[in-house]
Amino acid sequence: MTNMVKSALTLGIVGLISLPALAAGTNGGAYIGGVVSAYQDSDTDGAPSLDSEGTGYSLYGGYQFNRIIGVELGYTNYADYKNGAEQLSPTSISALANIGYTFDNTIRPFALAGLSTIDLHANNAANYDDDNGVGFHFGVGVEFSPIEHLTLRLISQADAVIVENDVNASQIENRTLAFNSVSFGGSYNF
Repeated sequence: MTNMVKSALTLGIVGLISLPALAAGTNGGAYIGGVVSAYQDSDTDGAPSLDSEGTGYSLYGGYQFNRIIGVELGYTNYADYKNGAEQLSPTSISALANIGYTFDNTIRPFALAGLSTIDLHANNAANYDDDNGVGFHFGVGVEFSPIEHLTLRLISQADAVIVENDVNASQIENRTLAFNSVSFGGSYNF
């Protein structure tokens, strides 16, 4: 690709990203916040189900470019999951796109999608060869800003990761694990 084509492509992308800001008005800026889980669950890819114990939470921060597009970094602690002697305490660090629309009444439905690094913090009874992995973080939610600088958030979000599990001494299998939560909290908007 020539430099001229690269420059034209870059200008086109910047123009497309800027177009929603011109059309919808800019309601952007930086924010930091946190949510506490009201409900947690797991999907263990056909293995016995894990029971959630405790309360999870997420911390997040990001930048909203306009009413539609933002980016977000997050840390999620899914609390503890147990099945007999097997115990996991999964956490994730994620980099996400935040796509939604802020209506004039400050209600904003949105979706999150991006990559995460997940650490299961598994005990020995869980038999995971490697309890870390790169996964996929996704979520849907709604935000509401009742007063300036405060945004309340209700979100359902999840992390999915593939890990190696020791079935027995001679057999290792890949297992997909997913952890999800429904959470409520808020953020401070700068």
